[in-house]
Amino acid sequence: MRIELKRMIDRTLAMDNGPLAAILQVAVGTLDQRIAQPQSHIEEKEEPRSISAMICRNVRVDGRRTSVKLEGEYWQVLEAMAFETGGSLDRLCDAARRDYPYRSLASALRVYALAMLSQAAAPPSFFPAEGSDSGSKRSGRKRQTA
Repeated sequence: MRIELKRMIDRTLAMDNGPLAAILQVAVGTLDQRIAQPQSHIEEKEEPRSISAMICRNVRVDGRRTSVKLEGEYWQVLEAMAFETGGSLDRLCDAARRDYPYRSLASALRVYALAMLSQAAAPPSFFPAEGSDSGSKRSGRKRQTA
């Protein structure tokens, strides 16, 4: 391969000493370096990222069409929330915008989803009914001493 590149350079220089010749000279120089030190040019494969790909979707917020880019997991959670409430993804976006007006829409949706999930997963003692004193009482677990 190096010999073929060298022949191309020689032919190019005979016809024109322009940018093509310079490009071919750089290619031959790079090839020479790789032949001299093959280990230095072996690319290490990156470990696969655990972060999921960002997905962009169009939604309507306050009657305006906009696009939002979120991780796939957040879209799954938001779609499940919309299904469970019988609403639409657009309504959830509206609610997130109302609850978190000073954030970007993507950030508002992430925080909204987290708040809804934590509220659904929290034990009842964390969210007492209005008018009850159960919020001030400690849980029934006894403290272990060493």
